Amino acid sequence: MISIIIPVYNVSAYLSQCLESVLNQTYKDLEIILVDDGSKDNSGMLCDEYASKDSRIKVIHKVNGGLSDARNVGTAQANGSWIFYLDSDDWMANNTLETLLQYAEINNCDAVQGGLYYAYPDHLLKREEKPSIVLNRNAAMKELIINDRVKNFAWGKLYKTALVKDLQFPKGKYFEDCYWQHLVIDRVNRYGIIDTPLLYYRQRPDSISGTISNRYDDLIQGYEIRMKFIQEHYPQFSALMQQKYEEVREIKYPKTDVISKIKKLAFRIKERVIPSIRYEIIKLN
Repeated sequence: MISIIIPVYNVSAYLSQCLESVLNQTYKDLEIILVDDGSKDNSGMLCDEYASKDSRIKVIHKVNGGLSDARNVGTAQANGSWIFYLDSDDWMANNTLETLLQYAEINNCDAVQGGLYYAYPDHLLKREEKPSIVLNRNAAMKELIINDRVKNFAWGKLYKTALVKDLQFPKGKYFEDCYWQHLVIDRVNRYGIIDTPLLYYRQRPDSISGTISNRYDDLIQGYEIRMKFIQEHYPQFSALMQQKYEEVREIKYPKTDVISKIKKLAFRIKERVIPSIRYEIIKLN
């Protein structure tokens, strides 16, 4: 069984599309945990309406504590062998869970991620697809640090429950995934990547990730914590992690001198971490 954990907060405009995509999955052995995090609109009522129609849905109503707290509450209630986090304003293709689970079982993976569409009101954006691959722990950690093929997102990935059950998301932090994801990768033996787009990542300016300017200190702090972890446990990636930390910090505290820019470019060339990615725009009618 797969436990799907969906934090819900003031998303009444998007929640039905999200939940319909879950209920229409070709893989049916699901436990669907909706954590209503003190919504002020009718999101909580919508959760209850869906639960009354499908016995696989469990609704938890709680006082607002933020995304991390809602995920932690949902994770504690999960009974499945696998956990899948989904944000309540996103949705997925009907074969998403079946595809991820089959790949995990065939390739003996501890976690598998699918590709995604960046979903805008009038178009979808997807990256150039590469062949599916299974990475060992070190390779997956390096890719996570680069934050290109393995993204910091906790959502949209299928995890063995034993892998994440006791890993708490940091309550009260924005960009909570960057505090958490490296701890997950540190536990995997085999990490699967399917580049075929399976998830639809809604782009909206009022989302947490869409309004970052006054919340960037949490991201910087998360990268500082990760950098110390990498230096201690994966020293071979220390220089790469230091570079990524400086890139994140420069977004808020930019360096404008030419020498800094040249050093950064030289490092990226040396470490071969300049992404060679192409994106395709798909217009919507």
